[in-house]
Amino acid sequence: MEEFLTVVVLKHDVASYLFTLLVLFPVFLTFVYLSSSLLARLPFKEPSRELAHLFIFGVLGLMIEWFLIGLSPWSNPGANPVLMLLFQLGMFSFWATVAFAPLLFITAGELSKRIRRGILRFYVPYFAVVYIVTLAVPAQARFPITISLIIFGYLFLNLFYVRYFRGLLAQSS
Repeated sequence: MEEFLTVVVLKHDVASYLFTLLVLFPVFLTFVYLSSSLLARLPFKEPSRELAHLFIFGVLGLMIEWFLIGLSPWSNPGANPVLMLLFQLGMFSFWATVAFAPLLFITAGELSKRIRRGILRFYVPYFAVVYIVTLAVPAQARFPITISLIIFGYLFLNLFYVRYFRGLLAQSS
């Protein structure tokens, strides 16, 4: 959803979108899948392992943004530091979601079911609104508005993850 908006609609770069969709995400998710079995062997309780999953792959995604794509905090030294921090946290949240949401969606149990339902109730209409707003605003305002909305959406998803981890901690105690 987000990648189409940022790469095709904003940048008009269909080739990069196809590369991301057909190469980058499958390679990243394959790595997540294969290395998740290593995380599962750690001698930690379930909440800690899943939290490690979220953070490790969020950081790995951020490293992709910084070193492969060039969206590091130091790439624009004149940027507003608060906005740069929000942008970096948004990218972290995006990659954490790419890696963690599939795990959450295949996890059995009432807690994960409630969280999945909440995510879908937020995410589907939210991104429909983001698409409508993106296509409705004038071209010169499209980039900052769309990026801001996307960052807000992925940062908001963290509330669901916090609720999930709090629920896991309550179950394990």
